[in-house]
Amino acid sequence: MTNSDVIDTELLQQYYESLGEDGLEMTLKTFDQVIQGYASLLHEAATKKDEAQLRSQAHKVKGACRSVGLKALAIYMENLEKESWDWPTAEQWLVEWADNVIPHRQQIQQWLEQQSH
Repeated sequence: MTNSDVIDTELLQQYYESLGEDGLEMTLKTFDQVIQGYASLLHEAATKKDEAQLRSQAHKVKGACRSVGLKALAIYMENLEKESWDWPTAEQWLVEWADNVIPHRQQIQQWLEQQSH
């Protein structure tokens, strides 16, 4: 996956220009705090095999990911929210999403560091 497949650099550039580096850092810090709770709720819904709850949480997580430019992560959540799936598929998407949160978030950090040089 290329950087542009993973993160929305146009959105990040807009934030960087309007909020400045510190403002964008604060936005990302808030995301980092919120996403942990959302991940826990996703896990809980999957454990209970509560499809309605999983789709609802996926909607929230999709919005959170999109709001900070995490395009690829938002797509996993959009699939969970809107697509037809079976539980093994949903669980696989959740595992892949969870495995990618930190590396994708690090790509935003690297992008931000490049902007400040």
